[in-house]
Amino acid sequence: MDILSIMDKLHHLPDIPATQAKQAFGEMLDRLRAEAAIAITSHKRVKAVLTTPEHWATLIASAQAPSADAERFQARLAQEHVEFERLQKHSLLAIKLLSSTPEERDALLASAQARVHRWRAKQLCSDDIIEMWESLLQLPHEELAREMVGDCAGWGRVLRQNTPFSLGPSASRPARSE
Repeated sequence: MDILSIMDKLHHLPDIPATQAKQAFGEMLDRLRAEAAIAITSHKRVKAVLTTPEHWATLIASAQAPSADAERFQARLAQEHVEFERLQKHSLLAIKLLSSTPEERDALLASAQARVHRWRAKQLCSDDIIEMWESLLQLPHEELAREMVGDCAGWGRVLRQNTPFSLGPSASRPARSE
């Protein structure tokens, strides 16, 4: 719950006019035993809120705790950042494929093919991903470069997450060993 949610609840509190609050303070305190909070109003606007210490502590704790929506949003944002990093690294790799000498390109592709072969032999990855990478690695390097940074028939994110290329450690998490 955030501060705006708490402020919205002020309009739903039992209220007491300010003049009555001044004249019957004791009664107002008695009323707090039944109500968690009371809004003190003047000209139909909330001017103050009187609450018990227990209720106040609950409000503060709920305002400080992240909401489930905020946590989901943060998780999605973090995942988008990871995917952006993967896309950047694959973009650099695509440029390397397009600009390297044939010998360098062949060595890079041979290394990736060997890793996919190891995935298959040790069942380290799903068959779908292995088959996709096997077929991609057979493409001419210009097409491979384009597919690596594209949607790849809806598989782009998954393939960048499970890449046979050595892209270096990510800034957001340590490199995995196979």
